[in-house]
Amino acid sequence: MKEKFAVTWSGWKNEYGFLTAELQLSLAAAALLMVLLCSSSVTVLRNCQKIVLDIQLQDAARYMLNALEKDMGCDSLLISISKDYKGVDRIGCRTVFGGKSYLYTLENGGLYKQTQTAGTKGKNPLYVPDCLVTEWHVRKIDDKALQIEFTLQKNMRQKTFQRIFYCLNGQVTQDE
Repeated sequence: MKEKFAVTWSGWKNEYGFLTAELQLSLAAAALLMVLLCSSSVTVLRNCQKIVLDIQLQDAARYMLNALEKDMGCDSLLISISKDYKGVDRIGCRTVFGGKSYLYTLENGGLYKQTQTAGTKGKNPLYVPDCLVTEWHVRKIDDKALQIEFTLQKNMRQKTFQRIFYCLNGQVTQDE
């Protein structure tokens, strides 16, 4: 069989125009290979982009949760959970530092921390600016614990995070 193919091959090699047919077949194979390579690289690129967005959402959530844990878990004497006029949950904290209190609210797609002392008042964002906070829920578990759940969104990718906070120095109350 191999000898027959070799004789046929050498006969075809000597005919005119076979080089053009070889060139067309090799170009078609190269084009097919390029299409396969491009489609697989687009898929890999999309998956990498999703992974990068998930990492950025995780980092933003970690930043927010660590700040909340420090303020509520360690620095608060009294944590009161209530709703604003729109029905969105908010948290008020009276701290161990005399005359200082915090109010956490969801406004315009971001979580804000309002700090109030005896004579001053200020509001700072408690979120990463390119990550929107789309949902925010707070629930009292018992007199020493509360659960916070929020959803972050960035470039059509979103993740929900939740954590239970234990108040070491005070108690949790919820307005009905």
